[in-house]
Amino acid sequence: MPLLRRFDARRLHPIPTHAVSARRCPRTERLIAALHLGAGPANRHWAEVSGAVRIELPFACYQVDDLEIARRAALQLDGTWRMADASAGGRLVIRAQALWADVAWWRALQPADASDAGEAGHAAALAGFEPRRTTLVVVAGTPDDDGLRTLAELERQGFGWSRALRVLLVGAAAGTARHLPL
Repeated sequence: MPLLRRFDARRLHPIPTHAVSARRCPRTERLIAALHLGAGPANRHWAEVSGAVRIELPFACYQVDDLEIARRAALQLDGTWRMADASAGGRLVIRAQALWADVAWWRALQPADASDAGEAGHAAALAGFEPRRTTLVVVAGTPDDDGLRTLAELERQGFGWSRALRVLLVGAAAGTARHLPL
């Protein structure tokens, strides 16, 4: 069932917690704030069960220089740290809250809502991707021509999505995407 899966495991790989040296840092907090810009409200009127949701910026691609900060942001956004700190009952509550946020079409997206997050081996692997939750994808390196075409296609498709997608290109060549100075 799509609601119960973690994310698109064919395209994304989970980020291991040992890939970062700390859970939080000021640079990560600035990155997360930038990633939230334009991702909402991602809701519909309470009487409109289906139809397009309102998202200011459904797709954005940024370049950052620090892989650890990108991974740390992903781990924080996908709830990894919250789940690690919670008891068994607490983890069930966190999962229930995430599912509730997924199905409550009238409810505006909240910064604390769980996101999907992971790494893709290359940008072209995202071809045909559609986010089920607000999603952060970390991609190392400069995309090749296929990857750039895939990112352009995702940007075109974004206005039909129910949640926003953010792609972080880590260590990409200057000018590949909007650079986020952290």
